[in-house]
Amino acid sequence: MDQSYSPEIERSRRYHTERREQEVTVTFEKSPLPMLWLDTSVLIDLAKIDKREAIEPGRAARLKKLRSTVQRLTLDRKLICPVCDQDNEFEGKRLEDEINAIVLMFALGARCQPCQGFKDAQIQLGTLAYRAMKGTVHVPWTTCFYGDPRETVAETLKLGVVIDPGLKKPKDWIDRADRNKATLQTSWERLRQDFNAQKRSFDEQLKLEKLGESDSMIGMICDYNRRVGNGNADMWDHLGVEGFLVWMRSWGGEFEEAVSALYSFMRSNYYGELPIVDVACRLSADLVVNPPPVKSGDGMDIQHMATVIPLAQYVVVDRAMADRCERLKLPEKYRTKVYSSRTIDELIAELEVL
Repeated sequence: MDQSYSPEIERSRRYHTERREQEVTVTFEKSPLPMLWLDTSVLIDLAKIDKREAIEPGRAARLKKLRSTVQRLTLDRKLICPVCDQDNEFEGKRLEDEINAIVLMFALGARCQPCQGFKDAQIQLGTLAYRAMKGTVHVPWTTCFYGDPRETVAETLKLGVVIDPGLKKPKDWIDRADRNKATLQTSWERLRQDFNAQKRSFDEQLKLEKLGESDSMIGMICDYNRRVGNGNADMWDHLGVEGFLVWMRSWGGEFEEAVSALYSFMRSNYYGELPIVDVACRLSADLVVNPPPVKSGDGMDIQHMATVIPLAQYVVVDRAMADRCERLKLPEKYRTKVYSSRTIDELIAELEVL
């Protein structure tokens, strides 16, 4: 008997087909206190101001006013500006200590989950809804922070001390991340040029982005298993697939069944409409079909935007990313106000009425 037509396999196919075809509405909660996220370029310029380095006078004046406004509001517990997994952009670089001090003083102990933590939490919620074949997925703000940031800030102010965990990555890890970032920039820019030559549309690329990670997952796990079997897999190979392996474990069963279930889930709206996936896919699609040329930090910026745009009320990014977000109507969809260096004064005016 052909095993591909067994009753168990047919039931599994129907189970996953029904869920892949299900329309899904995803709702999400914003931060319980108004939240501000600042692009690393802003933190760098603030550090330069502290070191009395040259900054365009008008920009320096605006950033000084922004800093005083943010510090006043965070101390009054009317605003949070938490640590948000940005250390990999300045760790091991010039001004690292100065930037870290600014981040800690703004945060007052409030800390978001790392980007992978955001994604793992949303995947768990999506998986539960997929299994139950619910028509909705709700993402609460509690999945985004280490504890309640309001309580964390209150405790920090009570103690009168901001604690720096002081955990730094080894230099070879930082160097590897820099090399990977340069490689990603080169490959994305090559794709952007190729897709522009093909006149590929945003909608065409978005569809590919939404489905592409499931295909990548299969390829990466197969390659990892091959390397494990050959005895030459290292820590970096494991880290590359660790997220997928964690998601697979939630399905249980045999390895092949778990891979198949995860693949089907990742091709459904239960996955594609999760905020962290939706924002990343839209920004990635826009990045490779539209100008300007890809910059070295764009990959990390997309990761940050995918976590903070659905959560924060105020986001400050560079001009190109602000234009991209506006073009994709992400501020409207996720009820977030996005600013750039051109609109810092508007942000300050908005914050001053909190």
